[in-house]
Amino acid sequence: MSTTITGMPGHLLRRCHQIAVAVFLEECARFDLTPLQYAVLQTLADSGPQDQVTLGGATALDRSTVTVVLRKLEQRYLLQRSQSEQDGRAKIVSLTKAGMALLREVRPAVDAAQRRIVAPLTVEEAARLLQLLDKLAQGNNDLSRAPARVD
Repeated sequence: MSTTITGMPGHLLRRCHQIAVAVFLEECARFDLTPLQYAVLQTLADSGPQDQVTLGGATALDRSTVTVVLRKLEQRYLLQRSQSEQDGRAKIVSLTKAGMALLREVRPAVDAAQRRIVAPLTVEEAARLLQLLDKLAQGNNDLSRAPARVD
């Protein structure tokens, strides 16, 4: 492993994250949507209404971050939170019609961002990178401040 900062995995992952966020924000600028907001909306679209704790686990967001993201999306009427019938302390989060419409509209921009992020790679390299990143994320999940929890 390299002893220079530019060859260290942590540094390279941080740089790639910076680039990925910048590309996403540029492609999705007209929708005023962050990558975390998109992740929450898409998770709700994929999995349906769920409580905030489950949603945080599915998106690997800590309680504070998921609360801020939900508040901002709720202010834009893209989702709604309601009291759980089973647990009075829990809030159930669901997409609104406006949230579903925004997801349909933003999808081409999100896809364009993903293509731009891996553009320097061949198709095979991009597929291998995704496999390796998934292996890193899964293998180190327990080390995260907000580990992904998928039931």
